[in-house]
Amino acid sequence: MKRAAIYARYSTDLQNDKSVEDQIELCREHAKRQGFTIALEFFDKAKSGASMFGRPGIASIMQASERQEFDVLVAESPDRISRDMADLAHVHKTLQFRRIDINCVNGGQMDTMSIGLHGIVGQMQREEGARKVRRGMTGVVRSGRNAGGKAYGYQPIIGKKGELEIVEEEASVVRRIFEAYVAGIAPRSIAAALNSDGVPAPRGKQWNASTINGNGQRGNGILRNPIYAGRIVWNRVHMVKDPSTGRRVSRINDAEKLEEVDAPHLRIIDEDLFQAAAARKEATGGAHARNIQKNKRLLSGLLKCGACGGGLSIVGADRSGPRVVCSTHKESGSCENNGRYYVEKIERDVIERLRGMFADTAVIDLYVEEYKAESKRIAAERRNSRGAKETALADVQGQIARVLEQVAKGTIDEDDVLAILPGLKSERSRLKVELEAEEPPTNIIEIKPKAVEKFREDLESLAETLSNRGAEPSMVMAKSFREVVSSVVVYPRVAGEKYQYEIKGLLSGIAGPELSAVLMVAEEGFEPPTQGL
Repeated sequence: MKRAAIYARYSTDLQNDKSVEDQIELCREHAKRQGFTIALEFFDKAKSGASMFGRPGIASIMQASERQEFDVLVAESPDRISRDMADLAHVHKTLQFRRIDINCVNGGQMDTMSIGLHGIVGQMQREEGARKVRRGMTGVVRSGRNAGGKAYGYQPIIGKKGELEIVEEEASVVRRIFEAYVAGIAPRSIAAALNSDGVPAPRGKQWNASTINGNGQRGNGILRNPIYAGRIVWNRVHMVKDPSTGRRVSRINDAEKLEEVDAPHLRIIDEDLFQAAAARKEATGGAHARNIQKNKRLLSGLLKCGACGGGLSIVGADRSGPRVVCSTHKESGSCENNGRYYVEKIERDVIERLRGMFADTAVIDLYVEEYKAESKRIAAERRNSRGAKETALADVQGQIARVLEQVAKGTIDEDDVLAILPGLKSERSRLKVELEAEEPPTNIIEIKPKAVEKFREDLESLAETLSNRGAEPSMVMAKSFREVVSSVVVYPRVAGEKYQYEIKGLLSGIAGPELSAVLMVAEEGFEPPTQGL
């Protein structure tokens, strides 16, 4: 008498636990009629038949089959085993190899042809069911209702399926986010300000920049959600299962598959504000954001803490503009510099001082003199080093010549030559390589008048740009600025005191590659370059 293993499964499609019990009872009666002895019973509750993954019941069956614990698998129908034709064929093939049959209440003994037909039909029914659900949701969207998902700022209307209403307390936060972003505040700073004010986050304990930013391709995130401008957009993505893992993976749909409908009753912000945010988002993080250089603040990455040498990062904003603080102090508190500085003020001060400096040729002359003095010192060191290496090379070459002379006279043994000559040749090669790698010493410095004039013009453009509150310089102007200015060191201060900076510049843009610096005190003018900077 054959031993039977019974398997039952139901998905979430209008079924419940009773479905499993009914299936098992049907299978028991069928096994009795076939003369089978019931050895094992397995089931999966609320599990889709679209994949073999995540179904402990079917996994247990396959393990039991490997141990030869039953001779026939009994199910109500093949689609209970799987509704994917490839998976069903795999189960059948594996069990067949292990000499185990599949016998169903609806269909009887399953052979290869039956499995193939049932697999195709089962998968087609599953896919058609998904299409019907999608068509139903499309109808919901076209009627102006929400097809699913919860958007911040709204809540469902009790008793009216799919209809939403505005939550004014959350809507005011949405307006605040859009207005701050359009004003030039970064999402990270907006999130920090909301957390600081104790505004409850949509999910989790705190606001994050990703909650505000979202994903450009998927169109999520507060700044990208058109529902705030009174438009419902649905069907941005669809879900597929990875056949190798069974996990659901979201895929972005083509634009022509999107469903969009006006919903003026859900409008929280006006269209102009939404489009202004979209324009800024596109400029700083559009479809090709990974491949383009992003506009940053003029001094982004250049500001350094005078206490610890760490960078300065945006910490928030007030009516006077965004502020920066020492990143080390912000993240760990290990730096004592807790001063907060208005970054726009630093930008304006730096530009104004540089304008004054480059307008006065005497200051450029000071730079050149400082550069020449440093160049002479370095050149002297190089000459001393080069001279020592040239002397060493001459000595090695002399030793090689003497060895060869002794070989010619026959006054040295071959073993001695093999012991001495390779080492001398290796030393000669090393010294030659080092000498060739060194730049010849020079006392000549060449100033590039056109480069100086171009930088002056860029400074004027930058000054005009920064005079407009919140304006950002173009990438071209910022690049030119960064070719001359390498960093701006901001020193600790007591509240109310003037800012103090040290501007470090690369002369490569107008002369050579050496570093020079000038100490600047805001509103007090420059001091000349100092020794050692």
